[in-house]
Amino acid sequence: MYKRKELALLVLSIGLLTNMNSPLQAGPVAIPSIFSENMVLQRDVPVPVWGWAGDGEEITVAIATQKVKTVAKDGKWRVTLQPLKAGGPYTLSIMTTNISDTIMLTQVMAGEVWIICGQSNALMPLNDVEGVEEAITNRFRYPDIRVAEVGRRDSHTFRTPQTSVEGYWGPTKWENSTYMVPRSSKTDVPGTCSAVGYFFSRDLYDYFKGQVPVGLVQVTAILPVETWIDEETILATPELAPLKGKGYPNATSCGFNANVAPLAPFPVRGVVYYQGEMNSGRGQEYRYALPAMIRSWRNAWNNPDLPFVIVQLPGFVKHLGPDDKRLDMDAATLAQFKKENAEHGYCGIREAQLMTWQSVPRTGLAVTIDLGDPYDIHPRKKLPVAQRLFLQARQLVYGEKDLVASGPVPEKIELKGDRAVITFKCIGGGLVANGNELKGFELSADGKSFVPAQARIEGNTVVVTQADIKEPKAVRYAWAGCPDVSMYNKEGLPA
Repeated sequence: MYKRKELALLVLSIGLLTNMNSPLQAGPVAIPSIFSENMVLQRDVPVPVWGWAGDGEEITVAIATQKVKTVAKDGKWRVTLQPLKAGGPYTLSIMTTNISDTIMLTQVMAGEVWIICGQSNALMPLNDVEGVEEAITNRFRYPDIRVAEVGRRDSHTFRTPQTSVEGYWGPTKWENSTYMVPRSSKTDVPGTCSAVGYFFSRDLYDYFKGQVPVGLVQVTAILPVETWIDEETILATPELAPLKGKGYPNATSCGFNANVAPLAPFPVRGVVYYQGEMNSGRGQEYRYALPAMIRSWRNAWNNPDLPFVIVQLPGFVKHLGPDDKRLDMDAATLAQFKKENAEHGYCGIREAQLMTWQSVPRTGLAVTIDLGDPYDIHPRKKLPVAQRLFLQARQLVYGEKDLVASGPVPEKIELKGDRAVITFKCIGGGLVANGNELKGFELSADGKSFVPAQARIEGNTVVVTQADIKEPKAVRYAWAGCPDVSMYNKEGLPA
């Protein structure tokens, strides 16, 4: 176990913290709170900078060799800086004609900026996951990873779009941080960094050999997907419009209003989205909600190609305390557990996430079915989640088109006599069965009820049969809360 001081080192670049509770202001000029000292700006793209001032006020924005002027109109102003090369530190200045009314932001870097959004598994901190010891040991290898934590704890109360967020941009001073505490502590402390977000950022930092700073904007709140969609998109989606204003305290659009509207159009490279638990059992609705959320954010950023990399929900059945995780269940308890596992609410969500990846351009999907815990809704294996996300990012965003970034995905299904033959793509070096036995396949004689079936690999296909089913009508795989599955490609990525 680590002492509190040692755990404090894990906050990942959050030391001398810059508060983002309100806009930063100097005299008549103000800027949104996402702009602060220690921030990272997305490199190699135009950088919008915006804020507020009295009508007619002349505003000058300067960074490096650039100096751009504009005049406030209707209380607002905005300029666009030319793309910055990776590096820094830079100083960003926002000035009026009165030199005393100057906002000066120091220690600004240019690099790769990603958002991570979601609920508790996106929020789950480093000190609560596997790999914490290694993270402590290697922390000084990553001096230029910086984090802004901007999720409002009271997000559900916001019915209209806001202009500022709550949170912090952190510099690279681990040793001065006092914000990381064990989850068991009752101290209410902000600043615990997302484990998935950190490990993803670390892979990104290594990918560019430490030559490119990394910024992570952590936008997390315990909310369902419909709260991350703006009202206009909700109303324009017939399948979602009836949700408007329902589900208090998780009212539609509140997460977007509180945490997303104030960020856009702060430039980012892409979004990691790890959510779905609160929508469990609403898979049909999620088929429309997840694509709508992506459209909503792309509209907010005015970027129809904004990449989204999605975490498909891991295996899970029922959340139990440590004392209730029994290996030896009595017959009645075991029967109830099997019933809850068989038609679990996660199944439809996972299917909707797969369908979104297959139908919405510029998206990626990290399959984590094998990284869950049947008794814990917060599984501790977050490092491999991040690694699979980054494989998707490398292929989707960083141009490695030939990279094996996904496990096997069904491409074609044929029902032939007494068998189902499934052709797979994304097989990499080939299909494999961990433990030399394919598990998790089921067949149906009527398209409704399913029974376990036998499966074998033949090249890039899987042949599924069941002795009592002579003419199968449907086949499925891994359709359970925490299914027993064993199908991978040779690269170790699950189907």
